[in-house]
Amino acid sequence: MLCESCQKKNATVHLTEIVNHNIQKELHLCEECAQKQGFPYKMQFSIAEVLGGLIEPLMGKLSKEMDQIKCSHCGITYADFKKKARFGCAEDYEVFKEGVSVLLEKIHGSAWHRGKMPTQVSREFLQEKEIKELQRELERMVQAEEFEQAVEIRDKIKKLKEQK
Repeated sequence: MLCESCQKKNATVHLTEIVNHNIQKELHLCEECAQKQGFPYKMQFSIAEVLGGLIEPLMGKLSKEMDQIKCSHCGITYADFKKKARFGCAEDYEVFKEGVSVLLEKIHGSAWHRGKMPTQVSREFLQEKEIKELQRELERMVQAEEFEQAVEIRDKIKKLKEQK
């Protein structure tokens, strides 16, 4: 989409005026025209800034303790991860698990990946996946001391394992 002002550059600033829940006006400008018209904005931010802003409030005092942890494989510290928003190696997921899981739960609502699955998946694989999900749910119920629900989940797991 071209800038509505200069009609030359791509529009990278998109402004929408909303009054009483109705869109009144939309404006699509390039950076240069937006600056000329006096629209304040910060176009560039790093993922490290975003992650850093999320980690500190979530973890509080634990974040300071985690900052000292260092991966024995690649040498990166948790503090380095917060600055760069990038791991040094695959081992870091396990080394910084405690800090990363809090962050993933905040961003995604869960620390477990539940992405797409192939269209042709075996019944056994689906059963195994369901058992693992139920086991995680069982752990949460036990930690929350919801023992009646935990018993129901335990029984479901037992039935699924018998069906194998």
